[in-house]
Amino acid sequence: MLRYLKQYKLLLFLTILFTAISSLSYVFIAILLQQIMDIVTTGDMDSFIHILLFSIVYFALMGVFLYLQSLFGKKFICKIVKAVRSKLFAGIERHTIEDYSKNNTADYLSAITNDVKMMEDNYLLPLLQVIQYTIIFIASFAVMIYFDIIVTICVMTASAMMLIVPSLFGGLLSKRQDKYSDLLSSFTNHVKDLLSGFEVIKSYRMKKYVLSRFEMSNEDTIKAKYSVDKAIAANEAVSMALSLLVQSIVVFLSAYFIIIGRISAGALLGMVQVSGNLANPLLNIFSNIPKIKSIKPIIQKLNSLSDYKKQNANTQKEPTFQKAISVNNLHFSYDKEHDVIDGISLSIQKGKKYAFVGKSGCGKSTLMKLIAGYYSNFKGKIRYDADSLSALDIDKITALSSVIHQNVYMFDESILDNICLHEDFSKEELQSALSDSGLSQFIAQVPNGLAYHVGENGDNLSGGQKQRIAVARAFIRKKPLLILDEGTSAIDMQTAYDIERRLLAISDLTLLTITHNMSSDLLALYDEIVFMADGKIIEQGTFEELITKHAAFYDFYQLKK
Repeated sequence: MLRYLKQYKLLLFLTILFTAISSLSYVFIAILLQQIMDIVTTGDMDSFIHILLFSIVYFALMGVFLYLQSLFGKKFICKIVKAVRSKLFAGIERHTIEDYSKNNTADYLSAITNDVKMMEDNYLLPLLQVIQYTIIFIASFAVMIYFDIIVTICVMTASAMMLIVPSLFGGLLSKRQDKYSDLLSSFTNHVKDLLSGFEVIKSYRMKKYVLSRFEMSNEDTIKAKYSVDKAIAANEAVSMALSLLVQSIVVFLSAYFIIIGRISAGALLGMVQVSGNLANPLLNIFSNIPKIKSIKPIIQKLNSLSDYKKQNANTQKEPTFQKAISVNNLHFSYDKEHDVIDGISLSIQKGKKYAFVGKSGCGKSTLMKLIAGYYSNFKGKIRYDADSLSALDIDKITALSSVIHQNVYMFDESILDNICLHEDFSKEELQSALSDSGLSQFIAQVPNGLAYHVGENGDNLSGGQKQRIAVARAFIRKKPLLILDEGTSAIDMQTAYDIERRLLAISDLTLLTITHNMSSDLLALYDEIVFMADGKIIEQGTFEELITKHAAFYDFYQLKK
């Protein structure tokens, strides 16, 4: 958090300055009350009128400084919260696809919302309160000495007992806050999961299970919150009891000193007022210190996400694809037990077209993701030209390739935004992409054309319309490598056939297509067909070669036909 405090040090300085002025003005009310009481007891009307006028001006100025303190304090907190969220989101965005997928999306959402809110409530607000009440305490201590040194010594002795409070509750609160944060993240995850599956829940009448699962998660989260609240309540109760002890000492000692003639009645009133400014600030300081300490694990989590750096980021090279992508003895497993890719070797020549076929679950999509740099924890070698994938900047590999998945994600924006993704393209490039993807007719039919809002994840579109947009999204960028992972499966057969033929006709495009379309006309246009089963390449060659061979691909082709 120190870096954010330094970033807004001027705003912090102004906040502390006006906090100090308003706090001192609040403390010196005790001396003002003493003066008023002593003037009243003497019956001096002129002095009473003078102090009345002074008090009006004093309280008016005090109101102005309190406003400035609140204003700058709130602005300071808003700036810090904004900076934390921005840096946190930027850190999440820097994650590689592999590292990002290690956590659930809801975990990141919870960090940006729940954890940042906890940081605000349990660090920033308490920090400003500790600063304010420390100033009040020091000033009040000086005023107490002004009134009577003996009362001050007794009060400080009693106040010292309050030092035990943070040590009693700090560690306990820290553990409970950390657990509460984890359960909040889990709760957000559960809610997101249930809401995302709303159609399945309705279709399969899962209401009873869903309500039960939600209630269980909700109950666990509330229990964790209540556990934190109990520790805070105990902390505040102990501090309050010690605060009342301090004030009781002041009242009885001051009353005794009035009886023996040591102090005036005005001094008693002033000391009662200022003793509250000793006890209550200590109460607030020692209530807030455990909160500040307890948030340390949350801040560490936020810093970990914000400061994320790719491994070997400084040594990674710019990838090139001038000749070939080679795969040698590749092994990969999601669970580290069962290989999804089992010893694959393959050479993908620039400008050639490859069709990957095989039963569902044979590893075709996983192989494409490995080639595109989604995962690094594989065995074997993947090379772009002569450079190993491990030595390359993974983010820049996306500059070489476009991937069209079967399940296309749409941002809650216009069709144009979902195609261009807020990059600038010429009208000619846009029209060419619309025409080649078969979108032109659809655009002419919808209200507002390209400005048509697609809705959350394209809810206002059919599956085929979403895939056309995804195809246009890839076409407009004209990258040298295009991966079609069942990318035209939701489009009608004629449009899919036309799109695929256009792609096969682009001479400088390297095309990797995962397909279940067994059209002999299309398959014959590919330079090579790669037939996979159980994570291995069983056969590869031209369509004519594999059909003539009458082996595994031939049997698969005949079955599909």
